[in-house]
Amino acid sequence: MTTLITGAGLVGSLAAARLLAEGDEQPVLYDVAFSMDNLAERLPLDRVTLVRGDVNDLPDLVRAIQTHGVDRVIHTAGFLTWMVRERPYAGVRVNLVGLASVLEAARLSGLDRVVFCSSSTVYLGLKAPPPSGRLEENFTLQAVREHPPSVYASMKLAGEWLGHNYREEYNVECASVRFAGVFGPWRGTPSGGPSQLMKNLIESAWQGRPCRISSGALNTAAIDYVYAADAAQGAVRAALAPHLDTWVYNIGMGQVYKVPEIVALVEQATGRKLELDVYEAPSASGYTGDSYPTDLSRARAELGYEPEYPMEAAIRDYVAWLDRQAAR
Repeated sequence: MTTLITGAGLVGSLAAARLLAEGDEQPVLYDVAFSMDNLAERLPLDRVTLVRGDVNDLPDLVRAIQTHGVDRVIHTAGFLTWMVRERPYAGVRVNLVGLASVLEAARLSGLDRVVFCSSSTVYLGLKAPPPSGRLEENFTLQAVREHPPSVYASMKLAGEWLGHNYREEYNVECASVRFAGVFGPWRGTPSGGPSQLMKNLIESAWQGRPCRISSGALNTAAIDYVYAADAAQGAVRAALAPHLDTWVYNIGMGQVYKVPEIVALVEQATGRKLELDVYEAPSASGYTGDSYPTDLSRARAELGYEPEYPMEAAIRDYVAWLDRQAAR
């Protein structure tokens, strides 16, 4: 069985590594530009196939699928929130039309399944606390008053619905995994907001320097996070599961954290006091409302998902990665 992974970034590269561990003969990574240093650190490059291409090039996608005998797709490629905010038209083209291209390529090629990497930002428009106190996948949404608050979040929810349509009308199995705030070690600047925040906090403490942080980021609402290795775990489990019932799954830690709580855990992991250099500015996410932990019960029951990196373990693993980089 062979899996095509669109996007060879933080989650995509780790998904390829996990697939190799699960016995996938040779995952195929499909991206417009590869970070070879990061890939070489995570993967035996002789055991993966790299294909340079655009997710909106439908003939190229179909060719890659057919040339390499692909059976399923994990679709991680896309613009993140700040990119979509700066370039909304390009964001819609990449995030929604790109998914349509992947689903159409799967339909034309008769693939077994597509896994779409969605986001817990789809919940951010909700005005009332969830009845259970946790964010459940099949949430009630007032379509006008509680619409997603950003183009990025709207594209993620629209992508999930498009996946339902392709499954019901064209028999293309499409599962969506809703990632909480993803973070993890990466050479260079990670593109996601939670990843940038966690990099700033952890690496500042590890280096023994003050962490420059906006007042908005410091005081923003608690959110649920997911370590990149667990995001990859969730995507791979959704791709390999023999049977799925509900098709949308939360992938997170199942617990929310505010920045001061994270700071305390970072100080514990590094053994250093973290000095915060706070400047006045709003949160980059633009979201300051209440947030709630994600309900992981469906992912546990149908995918066998369990967070392997709760927050304390995730921070320790990140620090260990920094130690290995320093020892090189």
